[in-house]
Amino acid sequence: MRYLAALICFAVLAFAGMDGQTGSSAPMESRPVHGTDGITLTVENTFDPVTKALGLDIIEDVTFTYVLGTNNEDLVVQAYDAYTGNPLGSLPLDPANGSCFGVAWNNDLADDTYYTSDWNSTSLFYTDDFGLNWSTYPSPAGDRARGMDFDGTDYWTTNGTGGGLWRFQPGVGESNLAIPEVTGQPSGVTTFPYEGDVGVAVTTYSDHSVWFYVWDGASLTYLGSAPCPLPCSSSYGLAYSSNTDTIFWSYRDTGNNYKISELSFDISVALQQETWGSIKTTF
Repeated sequence: MRYLAALICFAVLAFAGMDGQTGSSAPMESRPVHGTDGITLTVENTFDPVTKALGLDIIEDVTFTYVLGTNNEDLVVQAYDAYTGNPLGSLPLDPANGSCFGVAWNNDLADDTYYTSDWNSTSLFYTDDFGLNWSTYPSPAGDRARGMDFDGTDYWTTNGTGGGLWRFQPGVGESNLAIPEVTGQPSGVTTFPYEGDVGVAVTTYSDHSVWFYVWDGASLTYLGSAPCPLPCSSSYGLAYSSNTDTIFWSYRDTGNNYKISELSFDISVALQQETWGSIKTTF
């Protein structure tokens, strides 16, 4: 577990600036947390990251849960204790990854690999020695990738300026999945277990909701959406923890401060919705 030796506390740093958004973002006023599609989001905890936090991911086993957040200005992926919000250390990014947004861990503590995206590069960056060396694959989303996640089999990324999702295995294969229900410019994505299949949640920079889907191995089905449960000016990353069965959400509040909130979620979707928005794929 090489990453444990590298997780040491870092000083608080100032942050502001580029987040990869190509459209405008209007502040969202306080609004109900109940979606119109049988989905509810509830805030369980909120903490202030010590640095800018864009795309998120989770590292965990039965004894710990760490939240990862990317900071393209300081060229690091910062780790936090999910229960306390305390900073734990950081993973240095490749200098060529200066517009990093997403991060995805391969869910393997014994042989950990980390992938990152970049909105100004057509490369997907990866390291298997905790940032000492980086290599690249072609990014399935080209220079449009934002948030990332790994579901245990496939990687996922949002297509930040063209819409849709990419499901892929680096250097092996990829498929583009339409998500026409999502409005705004996609930013974060996460996956989670859902009734034996893979649940997928997506958020956007400026249209402040979380949209939910299910992937059954052959098609992507729309489940519904719920508004982001706290006022924000930009919505960024999502990451699911199996230890807490919650989603961590990164965003910039209306005071221009970066935040990470832990959200519990409940999905009560009518059965007839299962065929809505299904997108078939061959990969």
